[in-house]
Amino acid sequence: MSNNIFSRKRFLLLFKQHFIHNAQLLLLSTGAYVGVIFIVLSLTQIGIELRPHGLENFQGFLIGFVTVFGILYVGHSFPAFRSKESTIHYLMIPASVLEKFTFELVSRIGIILLSLPLLFWTTFHVQGYFFSIFTEETFNPIGIQNLVLIDDVPPDYQLLIYSLVIGAVLFALSLAFTGAAMFTKQPLVKSLFAVAMVVMFFVGYSYIVIEHLGVGQYNPPEHMWLIPLHEDSALKAVTVTLFAGTGVMLFVAFRKLKEREV
Repeated sequence: MSNNIFSRKRFLLLFKQHFIHNAQLLLLSTGAYVGVIFIVLSLTQIGIELRPHGLENFQGFLIGFVTVFGILYVGHSFPAFRSKESTIHYLMIPASVLEKFTFELVSRIGIILLSLPLLFWTTFHVQGYFFSIFTEETFNPIGIQNLVLIDDVPPDYQLLIYSLVIGAVLFALSLAFTGAAMFTKQPLVKSLFAVAMVVMFFVGYSYIVIEHLGVGQYNPPEHMWLIPLHEDSALKAVTVTLFAGTGVMLFVAFRKLKEREV
């Protein structure tokens, strides 16, 4: 079978097989996610004298929960690679590399980006209405559109800010996804360690270049377009870098899966 063939029928069978074999685990994971959200929201509401959470808290908790639980879940992609026996069984599944890779990408990143925010929005309202029963405070519902709307963003920067946020989320998830494809044991821990080492190297290198080599005192002329001088130019450069990095990470994950098939 060619590694680049994509069959819709086999792709759907992969989904069916996955949910049949992992239905209990998925339900337990969903229950844990909802339970943690409910407990954290309740404890923080008690800490603010039982005042209901508003839009600001909603968006702050949304980013935190989706990021943390998303990385935890995506970091355990390709679970068959955790042992030699399961890896052999996975590689013998009658599906092409492209189908297996697309399945993991959709089931781990695509579905997570849809389900985690919706589950958070539902739990947020259940917790808010639950506390309003036992207190004199009135809970004001948050519109579902606030899952994607960002407050206090100037109209001229809306597209740029949305692109930056989407790029950052996709890049973080793609790092965990690629780490799961590369590492057999403890993929998430090793991925986080590798990212930490890269960040430390970059920060240290930047500090030496800017502070000790005097680059921070250099004022380049405005016609040097490769160096972003303004805030919007810098944000555009970061956004492009994040999307490019996401593409590179996904390509590396695909190549790693293809190597295992050989």
